[in-house]
Amino acid sequence: MQYTNDEERGVFTKLKLIKMLAAIVILIIVLLAQPFTYENIDAGNVGIRINLYGSDRGVDNITIVTGRVWYNTWTTKIVEFPTFTQSVDYEPFVVTTKDAAEFQVDPKLNYHINASMVPQIYRQYRKSLSEIEQQFMRNTIYDAYRIVANSFTSDSVMSNREKFEDRIQIILTRNLGKDGFLYDQLTSAITPPASLRQMIDEKNASIQARLKAENQAKQAIAEAQVTKAKAEGEAAAMLVKARAEAESNRMRQQSLTALLIQQQVIEKWDGKLPQYGTVPQFFKNVTDK
Repeated sequence: MQYTNDEERGVFTKLKLIKMLAAIVILIIVLLAQPFTYENIDAGNVGIRINLYGSDRGVDNITIVTGRVWYNTWTTKIVEFPTFTQSVDYEPFVVTTKDAAEFQVDPKLNYHINASMVPQIYRQYRKSLSEIEQQFMRNTIYDAYRIVANSFTSDSVMSNREKFEDRIQIILTRNLGKDGFLYDQLTSAITPPASLRQMIDEKNASIQARLKAENQAKQAIAEAQVTKAKAEGEAAAMLVKARAEAESNRMRQQSLTALLIQQQVIEKWDGKLPQYGTVPQFFKNVTDK
């Protein structure tokens, strides 16, 4: 193309520049607005692909996907569910026992999802996992406590905690499991009403006082038995000693004959006769002979 003058050439250059800028802007818009993207489904998670348009649209055609998944955001939706253990700490609520006592329950649930049932979970609830936890699962937990508490008296709840917990576990395992939520553990943290708690405290104090008194009585009996055994031992020892001394004296008395006594006197005599007084009987006897 030939230009008649410089002015026409300048106009054409500007138009060309404008067209180039417009093309660049359009390209950027297309790149930004294009619907294709990808999502990484990490280990410990399950993703499901949901068709939003076409003959296969809706939740009846859900497929499980893993790894890196490319999809069209205008026609497809990817929803991801964790399959590792989840822990939910619920707000406390109140349940009533058979005798109209109100117990506060502060439950904490540990559970995980059955990976093969993720499509069914989404079809049934059409909600995120956090919403399911605070709606369906919380209601299931509350109903389990309500049903079991209505079959127990207030005293039996406190004295049969293990049995109470077992019944809760059976109900939750059945009702959560059928929808793909696998029960792992539940912490109840049951708190009795203030009046019952006072009665329990008083009962425990009475039991402790009785046990203390019994222990003191047992200790006193034990100490008395020790003292008695010690006294009996000492008495037996004294008796044995007295018997031994008596036997020794008896044997000495039997051995001390008159002749033996005279012999002992002779052995002890220094050979001097008494100058005054009577003559000893011994010497009289000797003189007489």
